[in-house]
Amino acid sequence: MAKRSVSRCAISAKNTNNLYVTIKNTNEQFIRKFSVNVYDKESPIKTFLPIYLDDQLLNKDTLEPGTEKVYRIDVSNVKNKVIFEIIQEVSGSGISVATRKNNKSNNPSAAVLSLK
Repeated sequence: MAKRSVSRCAISAKNTNNLYVTIKNTNEQFIRKFSVNVYDKESPIKTFLPIYLDDQLLNKDTLEPGTEKVYRIDVSNVKNKVIFEIIQEVSGSGISVATRKNNKSNNPSAAVLSLK
């Protein structure tokens, strides 16, 4: 039986119009299908922000084993932080999401999330 696995993290959106988040599938055997939602942490209602892969608007995606993609989120109306949420219907034990701040200047991502 499949269960719903939800992982969330807060990401700073100060002083930028676009936030970049890299999602990696570190599993070398399984495809990861998931939904992504992003909303202003301080907003009284969860109004989802637009998420893009290249120039295509999306909220669902699939990562092949060992691959990664960079998503762009329009945060032009956000003052402080956003909540980044990944939802996956999974069989078995679910997913684990690790978040780390990316300080490399050659990668514009504000955060890197790894699906294991």
